[in-house]
Amino acid sequence: MAASKRTLLLDQRTIRKLVTLREAMPAVEKAFKRLGEGRVQMPAKLYIHFERYQGDFRAMPAAVDGFPGCSIKWVNVHPHNLKKGLPTVMALLILSDPRTGFPLCVMDATYATAMRTAAAGGVAAKYLARRDAKHVGIIGCGVQAKYQLLALCEVRALESVSVCGLKRLEAVRYQQEMAKVTGLRVSVAESVRGCVENADIIVTTTPSRRPLIKPEWLKKGVHINAIGADAKGKQELDYRLLQKAKIVVDAWEQAAHSGEINVPLRCGQLQRSDIYAHIGEIAAGSKKGRTRLLETTVFDSTGLAIQDTAIANLIYQKALRLKKKQFYRFI
Repeated sequence: MAASKRTLLLDQRTIRKLVTLREAMPAVEKAFKRLGEGRVQMPAKLYIHFERYQGDFRAMPAAVDGFPGCSIKWVNVHPHNLKKGLPTVMALLILSDPRTGFPLCVMDATYATAMRTAAAGGVAAKYLARRDAKHVGIIGCGVQAKYQLLALCEVRALESVSVCGLKRLEAVRYQQEMAKVTGLRVSVAESVRGCVENADIIVTTTPSRRPLIKPEWLKKGVHINAIGADAKGKQELDYRLLQKAKIVVDAWEQAAHSGEINVPLRCGQLQRSDIYAHIGEIAAGSKKGRTRLLETTVFDSTGLAIQDTAIANLIYQKALRLKKKQFYRFI
């Protein structure tokens, strides 16, 4: 990385033109591999909670071998923001040169966060979902529900999608948009059960604090990307489902604190020994992904700072390569 004396500023509109989800997935997979090889620095995610506003902030620093810049992200999660005309998740990323500490780039990370979260789901499905998976059930109709489906399309030859949302109108809008974008058959389910009972892959993207999916509703061999639980007390899956599944977390410390497994762990319904692996071990090849056709697999995704480091480096390097600096702002 060449030395720089100017800080590049990138807004969301510019980033959307620079990097695609298809490009993001290999970068995130590489970061997972480095995690499995023990070649990352990633302090625990720091939370600041505001109960009266029903929201929180997180600070997420990381450095990954093989990526020249280190990063820190400042991100919020406010589930009720949509009523105020704001995104549920907003974020900023700072990419710095570790040799000097100079801030190379300050970028909007709202879109980058959506991409790296979806990329993680796609990478997990690559290793854990059945190769012949055709049918997807998606719980939730927000931004992440859209990107997760796009990531799954990168790793499996899908045919159909069923979606279920809190409000039917939101589900219908999702159906119309994603059918057009993906070319898949997309239908609206009248219930969570109807959405998931024929699915080969399930994605949950809600802020639920009570289980939504029961084990008796599922086909054998299903894979679940549990995306929604990202704070203490959140859960989307019945603990009995987890007890029978091969569970892969992104990182034990975060998952135990705020992931899908956090409530069952505190209630004594799961133990650490029930967790099969973290995604880095699988990406690095030290543990296998799916090993049996009919096993149930779950990926508990809380979102890692190393994913942000991967995306930030990808965005910055792409910006420099395009050499259209007249369209960028520097300070």
